[in-house]
Amino acid sequence: MMKKVTKKLVLVLVAAMLMGLCLVGCGVEKDVLGEWKVTKINGQTPEEVAAANGVTVDDLMMVFKFESDKASLIGKSGSQEYKPAYKADGVELKKDDNIVMTLRYDKDAKTLEFQFDNGSVYIAEKGSYTFGQAAPADGGAEQGGAEDGAAEEGGAEGAEE
Repeated sequence: MMKKVTKKLVLVLVAAMLMGLCLVGCGVEKDVLGEWKVTKINGQTPEEVAAANGVTVDDLMMVFKFESDKASLIGKSGSQEYKPAYKADGVELKKDDNIVMTLRYDKDAKTLEFQFDNGSVYIAEKGSYTFGQAAPADGGAEQGGAEDGAAEEGGAEGAEE
């Protein structure tokens, strides 16, 4: 009799832990869904990086759009679609069952952080960006287009690395 009760109790506890783990992943998905734009590249704003490199913010900007069953990475030259795998600590973007990019979610800061093979670290925050509004960096022209300032080196092409 005691063995049956113990087995049932263990099974109930294991089931509760598994459900809890599922909820942790779902919580990240709920927090991440929507549009995200790059706001920092190696600690600098996209405008600062663009000015230092003689390019526009459009050239650097990347926007992520997360939905339950797909994720899009949008850059100046177009967009790419991935299958997202929502984890307790962030999101893995997959193409043909291969992990292409891992984004770490910081719940306190409400940011996504990712790093390219070249070592550049990018921070994204919720928000959108409209391409085609950025002025050239040369000649002292002011950067436009980014609502809060967001960009990254390599743009969408960098995501393929």
